[in-house]
Amino acid sequence: MTTVAAIAAAAFDAVAAEVTDAIQSATLTRTTKGAYSTTTATYAETTSNQTGRAVIDTVKPIADVFPDYVAGPGEELILLEGFTSCREGDTLTFGGRARSVMMVQDILGAGTLFYAVAR
Repeated sequence: MTTVAAIAAAAFDAVAAEVTDAIQSATLTRTTKGAYSTTTATYAETTSNQTGRAVIDTVKPIADVFPDYVAGPGEELILLEGFTSCREGDTLTFGGRARSVMMVQDILGAGTLFYAVAR
């Protein structure tokens, strides 16, 4: 049985083989707040990282994927492959730059291929 993850990986592999600078390795970083410390008046934080691949979609308008979202200057639509989750507030790093994830769509609800708006 073919999965969304397998199809996405094959598509990203094929593009990477033909257009060497289109697909980039990427890291998603999520910081989660834990227990509150009354001593320090701060929350404990846990950071987790995932790795996958990213490609900036310069063809499709952000409004086609997120019709209720008003994109600001410098925001980009990015297709993510190889991650197991992506959430608003995550930090996406690729191409030597860190971006804040503003919106996320889990393509087909598979949990393996995502559209994200990031700035």
